[in-house]
Amino acid sequence: MDLDHLSNYTHKHCRFKLRSGKEVYGVVWEVETTDPSGNGEASTRLFFASVRDYERLQQTRSPVNVIAMQPEEIVLVESLAS
Repeated sequence: MDLDHLSNYTHKHCRFKLRSGKEVYGVVWEVETTDPSGNGEASTRLFFASVRDYERLQQTRSPVNVIAMQPEEIVLVESLAS
């Protein structure tokens, strides 16, 4: 799946089916980053966390379990948010 399609599901509680066959429940979001080599190029990275960790991150900015994820790993997404 590409970032353009996933942008409809960012910051929402969703069910994700991964290429490995696993199903995970949580939230994905995009973060703009700059190239650490110092050339100033920006890129977008995708991150995943459980709903509880995502809400804690939004409210308190305390450390949580966050997983960097490649968009290609996601084969299906379903929004569970009402």
